Amino acid sequence: MLSTRAVALFALVIAVVLSSWRGADLFTHPVEAWVPGSTIEASLMGILEPVAGNGNIRLSVTGDGGSGRSVLILLESTAAETAPTLQRLATSALLLSPEAGDQLVIEQAEFARGVAGRPDAAGWTELGLYALLCSLLAWVGFRAPADEAVSVSQDTPAAETKTARRDTAEIIPAPTTPRTVRQADPDAAALVRKDPARTASILRSWMRGEGGAA
Repeated sequence: MLSTRAVALFALVIAVVLSSWRGADLFTHPVEAWVPGSTIEASLMGILEPVAGNGNIRLSVTGDGGSGRSVLILLESTAAETAPTLQRLATSALLLSPEAGDQLVIEQAEFARGVAGRPDAAGWTELGLYALLCSLLAWVGFRAPADEAVSVSQDTPAAETKTARRDTAEIIPAPTTPRTVRQADPDAAALVRKDPARTASILRSWMRGEGGAA
């Protein structure tokens, strides 16, 4: 049967492995991919991204057709040669017109690749619960032997006392019932003093089995 310490230490190992894996995932998870904010942005991204390359472009479209649109395209510097093509495609797809107040801006920048994320409140809470669980299991696992040792040390004197009492009981002899000493008959003593010869004759007859005749 497994002891409390063994179970606690086994659970501690599992909790440490899970918390390490989860912490590494939270701290090394890259920033989530860009998500279009409108249907127009999603449609324009579907047209421009195959030209610029996957992950090499970000864009924003604001305004409406009445007051003019403002289109901002952020292009990865390694795909700078695609800028003229992107400008033509964006102008044609959105029917941009400078006379109507539409504006198209293409900026080149070097994107940061593999930027690690940072845990949010839920992530920090999860890591805190893992740390609390590991601390509790470690406390149970490393405290259990001390408790068992104290329990054994408390039980040992009682067992030794019982053994000593049993040994003492075996050594001390049981009390014996005193034998009753039969007191001498006063009449017999008087007969011996009065007639020693007759007393001797009675004793001889009794010894020969003739006590009745005497």
